[in-house]
Amino acid sequence: MQLNIFSKLFLAMLAGMVLVVAVMAVFMNWSFRTGFEAYQHGGELDKARQLAGVLGEGFGQQGSWDFIRYEPHNWNRALVQIGENPPLPGPQAPISPRRQERSPQPLGGRLNLLDANQQAVIGPPENLHPHQGSILTRLEIKSQGQVVGWLAVRQGKLATDVLAKAFLDQQLRNSYLIALFAAALSLLLALLLVRHLIRPVRSLTAGAKLLTAGRFDTRIEVATQDELGVLANDFNLLATALQRNEEIRRQWLADISHELRTPIAILRSEIEALLDGIRQPTVERIRSLHVDVLSLGKLVDDLYQLSLSDAGDMELPDETVDLAAILDDTMSAAEANLQEKHIGLFRRIDDTVTLAVRGDAKRLHQLFSNLLANSQRYTDEGGRVEVFAQQQGDKVVVEVQDTAPGVPDEALPHLFERLFRVDKSRSRALGGSGLGLSICKNIVEAHHGTITAGHSALGGLSIRMEFPLPSA
Repeated sequence: MQLNIFSKLFLAMLAGMVLVVAVMAVFMNWSFRTGFEAYQHGGELDKARQLAGVLGEGFGQQGSWDFIRYEPHNWNRALVQIGENPPLPGPQAPISPRRQERSPQPLGGRLNLLDANQQAVIGPPENLHPHQGSILTRLEIKSQGQVVGWLAVRQGKLATDVLAKAFLDQQLRNSYLIALFAAALSLLLALLLVRHLIRPVRSLTAGAKLLTAGRFDTRIEVATQDELGVLANDFNLLATALQRNEEIRRQWLADISHELRTPIAILRSEIEALLDGIRQPTVERIRSLHVDVLSLGKLVDDLYQLSLSDAGDMELPDETVDLAAILDDTMSAAEANLQEKHIGLFRRIDDTVTLAVRGDAKRLHQLFSNLLANSQRYTDEGGRVEVFAQQQGDKVVVEVQDTAPGVPDEALPHLFERLFRVDKSRSRALGGSGLGLSICKNIVEAHHGTITAGHSALGGLSIRMEFPLPSA
């Protein structure tokens, strides 16, 4: 069965929480038993120290251990004084380690008295050879500041008297109940956490489906600042970009349709008038039709250039070209057209260094030709155009400036958009297609450069380009 992300997260969190609870329950049980055992062992050693004091006083009175060795009832009496039952009289069968583990002896049966030379005085001999899991502790017995004997205490598993066993069983049941309650709480907590974490994921999934269906106005509420919140915010940015691109695409189709329909309609009406005999096929009318065809061909060529750029097919030869020479050739070719409007063209190019860049001389010539044609088309008669070029650091800077009219501030960011015109009616009258600056931007970026538009110090428009110098 294929699990969804909700089930996977839920099972992972639940398994982790249950594992932690189980480990904690085992550790708590072990810690309690260990602590209880240490507590009981400490209590036994305290009693053994009391017994050592009683025996030390008896030794001081008798002067030897014969009162214990030959009169065992004195040993039993000493055990009673510390609150312990004496061992049963008579020889006792050895207790196997397995039986000792199941039923530990009372303290009185695990004590041995040794003289100063650690020779046995009284007590079961097997206590002096403890099995694995038991420890043997020797306590000094002093009389008048001298060590007169030793009290050996064998300790092992917890004593299992009725009260202690009932207490331990109760604690074990409590730990299991706590673990069970914690596991149930973990189940509820895992369910709530996974639902909380999955909610934005489900919102993203639903939003992605809406985007796929073309609902680019879809937005997701950003409720947190964590990674999921960042993802939701990025989704909204993506939706905004898609919506903007869709609007641009629709506007682009509408503008292209309009741009193509206008010259085609003019050509159609003129040709139909000639065919119907309304107008005579004079040289002037044929020349006018030729101009319209050239304008339509220019628009188609610009669209083709943009399509090449969008498809990544604008291949540039990797060669070093002299930017100053290309500018000189371009300015010489454009000078005649500028003079028709009495527009002066001025050169401000640094000839002290070679302005070399890597790229395509043909594309760069097209770039500068478009910029000069744009200035010639929109600069008022009698104005001027200045071309600056110089090296600045690791870049070659080229700037084309012209005189009035200028461009409004709100139009500057949109100049490189396709089919954008500051004054649509005036632009069409001057023969502009609205694609020239878009092509310029693509050519500059293909050369790994940047292009920006701003206000010219001459009162018109300034186009600034920066190209990287060839690497050594």
